[in-house]
Amino acid sequence: SCGSGRTATIPPSSAPSPPQTVYVYHCASPTVEDRKEIFRDVIPAAMRQYGTDSAKRMYFIDYPIDEPNDINFCVAVPDGSKGPYVQDWPEEKALCLFFHGDYDEIPEVRERLVAYARQQGLKLKGTCRNIYLEGPPHHKDKAKFVTQVALPLVWDEV
Repeated sequence: SCGSGRTATIPPSSAPSPPQTVYVYHCASPTVEDRKEIFRDVIPAAMRQYGTDSAKRMYFIDYPIDEPNDINFCVAVPDGSKGPYVQDWPEEKALCLFFHGDYDEIPEVRERLVAYARQQGLKLKGTCRNIYLEGPPHHKDKAKFVTQVALPLVWDEV
């Protein structure tokens, strides 16, 4: 399991990210509020077309570490789904942790995780995933939000 803590305690852990079929909507998004609005449209669009795969991490964003506003908005959909916006993602290893707190604090958490990975000599694929486990639908208090922050790793380095 991945490390956890209010301040995203290091050390995190390495964990596999299972293969999954994902509905991916790509666009630039500079703010947390903007991302929430986009997800409010993307999630029902994916669910209407394909349903969801609740056995997987259902809602997340994926973005280049060096371009954090260039975002893929992702919704897990049932395996075998085909169509526009649908991609099959392979299993991969990732350095990850569970962060308990406001989404606005995730960039700092990501930077600490990247620094830790480099300190440990891990080779990063260059992307980050914020996997939303508990958020506004579950809690009014932003300090109670739970997000898994994951950095996919290059396989031969794991």
